[in-house]
Amino acid sequence: MVSAILRHPGVLVQCALSAALACTSGTTWAQEATEEPSPNALWVNMGALTYHPENPNAFNGNNRGFGVEYRFRPDASVIVGTYYNSVYRDTNYAAVNWQPLQWGDWKLGLAMGVINGYPAVENGGYFPAALPMLSYEGRRFGANFSVIPSLPQVDAALVFQLKLRLN
Repeated sequence: MVSAILRHPGVLVQCALSAALACTSGTTWAQEATEEPSPNALWVNMGALTYHPENPNAFNGNNRGFGVEYRFRPDASVIVGTYYNSVYRDTNYAAVNWQPLQWGDWKLGLAMGVINGYPAVENGGYFPAALPMLSYEGRRFGANFSVIPSLPQVDAALVFQLKLRLN
């Protein structure tokens, strides 16, 4: 993974910013755990970082983009956005993120929706998708983690996304 990051400067910048944010926000995140979050929260993200363990050099790991997530219940949110995907195509997505398992600021569940932009699936058109989603949601900063399983038309990937709360 390190060699892939060094070959793609944008990934290196995004990793550095993510690490800096995580390091400087650690104490703030720990303090936030005692505060009860509002049930309605609006989050934004600038895409994600992905790692494809089977063939990391063949894919784009810097999936820059823009997304919005609106948490309308403690266990459910709606997510929409766009990003430049791992096969170097533009992708749009919309999903419901249902996370019934919660431990403090951590939530675990399933994001279910539609996505496009992958030529090997539906010729790049929209198709249904469901992914496990682990989220951390502090008062101001959060993160989403997901695993894309290896399927006949899809290579496995680990996904990391930072998000910022607006309200």
